Amino acid sequence: MAGQLVRLPSRGHLLVTKKQLAAHLGRSERWVELRVRDGMPVEQATDRYGRRRYDLRLVEEWLRDGRPTRPKREDRISVLERSVAELAAQVAELRKAG
Repeated sequence: MAGQLVRLPSRGHLLVTKKQLAAHLGRSERWVELRVRDGMPVEQATDRYGRRRYDLRLVEEWLRDGRPTRPKREDRISVLERSVAELAAQVAELRKAG
């Protein structure tokens, strides 16, 4: 059964497991996980164990249309420095008002 596509009830779309999707696309399960991080469509927790399913039509459209590039994550220090600067500006405004 692993690797076979099985129609599950869902808005008329074909939902597949990560293993089934990887086999269908000729890729590894890790590749699928990385594409999800890039924004590939995925259904959230569709079974009692919290496993997700993939709408085959949406995934194929996403791949065909050229997946969007993931924005670069800012490093933690840059985010913290910006937060500190914003807080400092707010404190300065409060001091002026008080």
